[in-house]
Amino acid sequence: MFQQSTVRKFLLVAPLLLLGGSISALGQVQAAAVSGSGINFFSNFGGLRTHVIGYTYNALGIEGGIFVQRSPLFGVEVRGATYPFYARYSQSPVTAGFRTEVPGPRWNSITFSGYFGGGMSLAQSAGPHYTPTPAQWSPCWQVSQSLSISRGVWKWKPYEGTWTQTYTPERTLRGLSLTTGITYTFTRARRQVY
Repeated sequence: MFQQSTVRKFLLVAPLLLLGGSISALGQVQAAAVSGSGINFFSNFGGLRTHVIGYTYNALGIEGGIFVQRSPLFGVEVRGATYPFYARYSQSPVTAGFRTEVPGPRWNSITFSGYFGGGMSLAQSAGPHYTPTPAQWSPCWQVSQSLSISRGVWKWKPYEGTWTQTYTPERTLRGLSLTTGITYTFTRARRQVY
């Protein structure tokens, strides 16, 4: 009878101990995070590699956008880009989506961010004999990852890698861009410990 009562109490208390212990452990080891970073504008310059049928074509261009990061795991972003320089098939995606931004380990000035969004792209595809088709708006989506180094209200992005997939009537265009740029924050970030 005593053993049965002890086992029952243990089965009732064990889940509570696991839950309570894990919450306090997370609270003690989690680093400070950026919260409420305000409105941010960014501008980048770089290159885009677009795969069309059996070939890959390179182009140079610019991109820019605006984002608001309300918490490390949730922000919203609108971005646009155009890659017309040296382009056989020009691409100009405009997307909106969600982003994350987390501080780097032990360095308060370094942050890693990710973005996923969808929209439309003013894109050229390849017609017969690889002749460029007239540019038309086609659905697209993007995913990107970047590193930022903060210096007050300015941030330098040493790199941002973006994968873009555009669905033209002729075919699906897949592009990988690598850019570098700067970000300006209108309101300074507040440090908040969770």
